[in-house]
Amino acid sequence: MSDFLTQPQIEHLSSTTVRLDLLIQMEFVGETVRVWNGNTALVANGETWMPMHGRGTIDGIGYAAGIASESVTLGLSGLPSQTTDLLANALEQTPLANQQLVKLFLQLFDNDWQNVGSPIPIWWGYMQPPEVSRDVMQGVDGATQSISITAENAFFNRSRPPFGRLTDRDQQRRHPGDQFCQHMPRLFQATFNYPEF
Repeated sequence: MSDFLTQPQIEHLSSTTVRLDLLIQMEFVGETVRVWNGNTALVANGETWMPMHGRGTIDGIGYAAGIASESVTLGLSGLPSQTTDLLANALEQTPLANQQLVKLFLQLFDNDWQNVGSPIPIWWGYMQPPEVSRDVMQGVDGATQSISITAENAFFNRSRPPFGRLTDRDQQRRHPGDQFCQHMPRLFQATFNYPEF
């Protein structure tokens, strides 16, 4: 365990009061976005993590006892004028966000909220396309805009064999130019008389 955690981190985790927060790193095609739920920019391990001002949520993090596909949902909600660049990046790069890497880290802090060691990686997965929603305005209160990104871990789609369906598209990927499956859709409702005399 000493190879994964430093001695100050082990001592900090053994104390009665542990201050920590989760850091999120999303590797979009155009750039890498790093955010955390604090109120100021955080510099950890030479990288700057932008604040989400307590509006970020992470749902689905837990201990997995077996080999299973699990998903984590990352959410950010707030007024449209207050959202971070995460919303703009997700919307601009929606087609390119699919299957991009996302990593979650645990950052420990001392009593003065200063970093204790480097961020500890705790989970990674692949982003799915983001979903954006907006609440209805109620009276003088503005509407709340939300974005959520679901990320699947490394076991996502592992039970599905590659090109496992008997379709022309799969057959073309296996053997380009082969026309064996070209007429499969027309055979779905076809009637065959066998044997023919």
